[in-house]
Amino acid sequence: MDDNAPVGASVFTTLRWDGGRVAWLEEHLNRLRTHAKRLGIDWPEDFNERLTSISPIGEGNLCQVKLTRAGQIELTLRQTHYSPSPLCAISHAAPRFTRKAQGTKHAAWSPYTDSRTAAENAGADIALLVHDDAVVDGDRCTPIILDSDGVAYAPSLEGGGIDSITLSILGPAIEAAGIPFRYARLTETLLGRASELIVVGTGIGVAWLDEIDGHNVGIDSPGPLYETCYAAFATALETAWSTMG
Repeated sequence: MDDNAPVGASVFTTLRWDGGRVAWLEEHLNRLRTHAKRLGIDWPEDFNERLTSISPIGEGNLCQVKLTRAGQIELTLRQTHYSPSPLCAISHAAPRFTRKAQGTKHAAWSPYTDSRTAAENAGADIALLVHDDAVVDGDRCTPIILDSDGVAYAPSLEGGGIDSITLSILGPAIEAAGIPFRYARLTETLLGRASELIVVGTGIGVAWLDEIDGHNVGIDSPGPLYETCYAAFATALETAWSTMG
């Protein structure tokens, strides 16, 4: 993938891959189609048929599905690995695009890969992306906090984050566990008083953090939010697999 291509050159989504199987295929393709529409990229009528006829390039545990403006469909495998929890994070300026493109997974992805590189260079596991004094997203994940009042908060999409497939799956499980779930601006004040900070995503699954920019966050141990989401993700993943062939 050319991370420096123009914003509207392509749209993509990344799925878990396991020997020809992918997880949550329908959800990912629905988001891909929505993002393509926002970027003015035509959706091929025979998209599904063509998708099943393509062999992925490379090796790994993640599969990127990309649709170009020219109507080409590309599948690329890559490997991802995260350290065991707890993770540490750095804060990094969130990339900004036009309102139409903000929040879509588009071709000009280099600011996200740059933030990931910055985290690695700092000895951290992930970068939390900040705009207007609030965390709006993660470099490869979505943050969720458990506030000291017992309410779980994820970043509102108005801040510019990507709509998360994993978060859409875990939200109902958080509520079912008796933890109220809301969207909000994750300000420094809210993060400072959080009893838990977790991140969720296709590659990372569910992990918990105990450090941002060298400062402690949370209670230095996994809590009810992490335990709920970890169990819910594992259960949902069992039935999420399907083939693209």
